Amino acid sequence: MRITNKIITDRITMNLASSASRFLKLQTASSSGKRINRPSDDPLGIIKDLGYRSRLSEVNQYYLNISHSKSWLTYGDQALNDINGFIVEAKDLAIQLGNDTYDRNARISGATQARELFNQILNAANTQYRNRYIFAGSKTNVPPILATAAGIIYQGDYRDIMMEIENGSYLKINAFARDFITKPVLTLGENFDLNPGIQPNMWLSELNSGHGINMGNGRFIINTLNGSYSIDASAAVNIQHILDAINGAGIFNLTASISDNGNSLQLVDTSPHQITLGTPLSMLNGGTGVSRVPGTFVVRTSDGSLSATIDISAATTVGDVITAINDGLAAAGINNVTASIHPTENRLLLTDTNPTFYNLVIEESGGNQTTAADLGIVGEMVGVMEGQMLNPMHIQVTESAAGQTLAADLGLLKETEFGTLIGGDLNPRLTYFTLLSSLNNNSGITLGKIRITNGLESTDIDLSPLSNDPNATILDLVDMINRSGIGVSAYINPSRTGIMVRSRYDDRSLMITEADSGRTASALGIFGSPDLLGNMRILEQALMRDRTEEINSTLKTFDLSLSQLLRNRSELGAREITSESTQARMETQELEVTRQLSEIEDADILKVITDLATAETIYKTSLASAARIIQPSLLDFLR
Repeated sequence: MRITNKIITDRITMNLASSASRFLKLQTASSSGKRINRPSDDPLGIIKDLGYRSRLSEVNQYYLNISHSKSWLTYGDQALNDINGFIVEAKDLAIQLGNDTYDRNARISGATQARELFNQILNAANTQYRNRYIFAGSKTNVPPILATAAGIIYQGDYRDIMMEIENGSYLKINAFARDFITKPVLTLGENFDLNPGIQPNMWLSELNSGHGINMGNGRFIINTLNGSYSIDASAAVNIQHILDAINGAGIFNLTASISDNGNSLQLVDTSPHQITLGTPLSMLNGGTGVSRVPGTFVVRTSDGSLSATIDISAATTVGDVITAINDGLAAAGINNVTASIHPTENRLLLTDTNPTFYNLVIEESGGNQTTAADLGIVGEMVGVMEGQMLNPMHIQVTESAAGQTLAADLGLLKETEFGTLIGGDLNPRLTYFTLLSSLNNNSGITLGKIRITNGLESTDIDLSPLSNDPNATILDLVDMINRSGIGVSAYINPSRTGIMVRSRYDDRSLMITEADSGRTASALGIFGSPDLLGNMRILEQALMRDRTEEINSTLKTFDLSLSQLLRNRSELGAREITSESTQARMETQELEVTRQLSEIEDADILKVITDLATAETIYKTSLASAARIIQPSLLDFLR
C-alpha cells in the first residue's frame, strides 16, 4: 500500500489530538482535584458518585430535621422546667399562708402572688417556637390553653407532629398542654370518708367497708366481773340482731347499744368494779390472767408438819380458785383456814379462825411457776393474809375459739377496766340509699350551695333542701349534681366511703367551690380542683376568702401535678436523647459516605502531576516531531 503525505499528515494530526486530549484531561484533574469531571471520564463511577451524593443530600436533610426537632424539644423542656418552678413557688406559698400565723391582709397579698404565678404558668404552657405553639398538638396556630374569668379549656388537638430523623424513623416533637395543665391528677372525693354512722337495720354485709362480718360459728364471749357469757349471734343479719343477741343473753347489769360516736357498738356494765365468785381468771391482772401451767402452788406450816398442794389448773373463775384452796387445805388437815374475796377490795383474803394460828407459808410449787403470785397470795401468813390487788378488767370480749373472728369483725375484741367498752369503727359501706342524716357518724351535714365550674361553664347547686329532708339519701345528692347540666358525673367512690365528682371531658379544668359562706363542698370532700391551673385558681380564691382549710386542700394537687409534670418532662428528655443519638449516627454516616465518594471521584494528585508532566513532555515532543516531518512547501502557502 502506498503511504501518501496525506496519510502521514492525518496520522500525525490524530496523534497530536490524542496527546493534547490526554494532556488537557490531566490538567483538568490537577486543577479540580477530581478524577471524574464529566460522565465520560468514568461512566460506572459516575453512577456510584450520584448515589453517594444523593445519600449525602438525604443526610443533610435529616440534619435539618434533627436540628428543628432538637430546638422544638428544647423549647418544650425549658417551658416545663419553668412550670415546675412556678408550681414549687405556689406550693410554698400555700404552705406558708396555710397556717394561723398570718392574718387576712397577708393572705390577700398572697392571692396577688398566686394570680401572677397562674399567668406565668399559662404563658409557659402557650410557649411558641418560630411563631408556632408547641403544646397545641397539630393546631400550632392556636394557643393551647384558653383561660378566661369563666374558666379554663385546652384548645389544641391530640395529633402528633412527626419528624423523619433518619430513613424510616420518625420522632414525635410536640406535646399536649392538656397532659400537664388540665389533665386531672386525682378525682375529687376519691379517698374522702363521709363517716356514715351505723343504724339498727344496717346489714352486717355493709360493715367494714363492705367486707362484712365473718360469722364463723356465730358465737363470741363476753366476760364481766359477774361471769362469762357465750353470745349466740348465728342468726344475725343486721345490727339490731347483734344487739338483741347480747341483750338477750342474760348478762347481769350489761346492755349493748350503738355508741354515742355513731360508728360502733358499745357495752355498758353498771355493776360495781368488784370481783365476784363468777369473775373469769382471764380478767385479772390487767387482762393477763393467772398462770395455770401447771397451775399449782403449796400451802404449808412453817415447820413442815402439814402441807397442801393446791391445784387450780381446771379453774376458770375466782370462785373456782377459792373452792380449790378451801378443799385443798381441808384435805391436808389445815383446818379452819379459809379463802374468800375481800369485802371491799379486789383481792383474795385468807383467814385463820383457830384459837392458835398456824404459821403458814404460801409458795410456788416450782422455781419458774407464778400461779400463787398471779393470785397475789405468796408469802407468810399468821392469822390473816390480804392478797395483792388483782386489778381486774371490767368488761372483756374474746372469740369463742381459735380461728374465729366474729368479735373482731364487730369491733368488740377488746377489754376495759371501766364500765363502758366502746367498740372499733365498723366503717359501714356507703350506699346510694344511705341517709344523709347518718353521715358524720349520725350527726349529719349542713348543706348549702356549691359552685361547679367545668371549662367555660359554671353553675350553682343549692343542696340545702336535702338538709331539711330526713329521708334524703346519697342518691338524692348525687342526682342533683348529675342533673346540673355542667358535664360532670358524681358517684360513690371505689372505697365506698364517700362520693366523687369528675368531668366527662378531658380538655377542661374542673373546679368545685363554695357558692356561699358555708363549707358544703369541703364537708362532702369534693372541694377543690383535680388539675394544675384549676388548683391555682382555687388557691387564689382561698387566699382571698382567708380560708386555711381551703388553702391546705391545694397541697395534694400541687404534689401530684409536680409528679405528672416530671413524667412529661422525662418523655421530652427521652426524645431529646433520641435526636442526639440519631444526629451522632448521621455524622458517622456522612463521614463514611464522604469517604466513599472521595474514593470514587477524587484524583491521586501525586500521580496526576506525574502523569501531567509526562503527558506535557509527550505533547511537546509530538509537536516538535510533527514540525520536522511535515515541512511546509510553496503549495502550503498558496493554499
